[in-house]
Amino acid sequence: MRARVLLYLTIVFSTAISLGLFRWLRSSELSLKFLLRPDRSRHPDSGRYYNFSNAEFRFYAYSAFYDDRPSLLSAPVVRIIAVSDQYSELQNGSKRLYCTLHHDERDVVVTMDAEPLIIGYGWPLNSIEAREYVYTCPALKGMIPRSVSVTTDQAEYISSGIPVVVPRKPKSKGNFCVCVQAVYGTVDPYRIVEWMELQRILGVSLVGVYVLSAPQVVRKVFRHYSDEKFVDLRTIDYIYSSHKNDDEFWLHLTPAINDCIYRHMHEFKRIVVVDFDEAIVPRNHRNLAQLVGYLEQFTDVPNFAFRNNYFFLDLTTADRNVSKYLTFLRYRYKVAASSAGYSAKSIINPQACAHMHNHLCWGVTANYTAYGNFLDVPPTVALNQHYKRCHFDSNECENMMKGATPYDIMMRYGTNLTEHVNKTLKEIMGRGLT
Repeated sequence: MRARVLLYLTIVFSTAISLGLFRWLRSSELSLKFLLRPDRSRHPDSGRYYNFSNAEFRFYAYSAFYDDRPSLLSAPVVRIIAVSDQYSELQNGSKRLYCTLHHDERDVVVTMDAEPLIIGYGWPLNSIEAREYVYTCPALKGMIPRSVSVTTDQAEYISSGIPVVVPRKPKSKGNFCVCVQAVYGTVDPYRIVEWMELQRILGVSLVGVYVLSAPQVVRKVFRHYSDEKFVDLRTIDYIYSSHKNDDEFWLHLTPAINDCIYRHMHEFKRIVVVDFDEAIVPRNHRNLAQLVGYLEQFTDVPNFAFRNNYFFLDLTTADRNVSKYLTFLRYRYKVAASSAGYSAKSIINPQACAHMHNHLCWGVTANYTAYGNFLDVPPTVALNQHYKRCHFDSNECENMMKGATPYDIMMRYGTNLTEHVNKTLKEIMGRGLT
């Protein structure tokens, strides 16, 4: 009898709690949406785009960040790095975009800023033109959303969204991080090792790497540096998996760069944006810290652009006494430096740059608008040294290479770079330089 009474009371008590919880959820502002919140975290191996498309407008979000930089001179915002239809197409239909900010306390729908920040030139996606953007959603004062979703209808509700990353703010900042465009196609693993070791020598503390596609041996190299905490290794996926072999990769290059910049904007004083076949090398200074310190004496412009200078691998002047795995040391003849802006690469102030192409910062935050987007650094101070085969027509290549001149500045790093590369190749490949 006593057991039956206890069972009856347990059932009644449980039912009462369940009914009370249900009524509370129904009457609460949170409603049942509270139970549908997505996980805030995102694993580095997850590179998928979040699909907020509808019949009117395609919108694929790669990542979202909480941006509370003082240089905004405004309330905090949420930045969404995305590939979408051309924004002008949406405007032609007199439509707007809306952000649903998902908070623990409640969900709030806000109107997205009128104009997204452009980060690329666009490319056809499924035969329809698309473009790379950083979209901006106003945030509520004192409230950081857990996730955000995007709609073209203010009344439409999407219960799940893309997690909003709150960038780390360490007590002290590092000097330099490198952000590289998404890795795709055939990449030489030996050149990656040499490039990584040169970045270390120049004073870089971290490299942001986003893999779209790469051979296993290249992934092995990246994992090695990731294990050493020198690389922040992440994945970026194709929007359509069936497009892995076409030119869709063009749409993913700058979203990777901008994700890297926003992710690490509070961790480093400066961010370097270069590719794996090039390096910004000072002419009169030993490292990047000395170079930037020198430039900052003469200007308040926050971002520096370095002129492209080709070291063509077609040249017959390669030093055959240097290992074939040491491209920077083996190829020491350069053609004339490119004109200002052409294929330039940058060192930016992440507190200033709002949207970045893979060559130049295309726009700055409010506190820096008076200074301009970037300063063209004279070739006599530093160059972006670019190592590749000549890709122009045969006549132009011949004329350019006729004027090639010796340039031995990389030899200042020769002994150090050779030792570092040899050691790392033994660790990764099981054998050193040959």
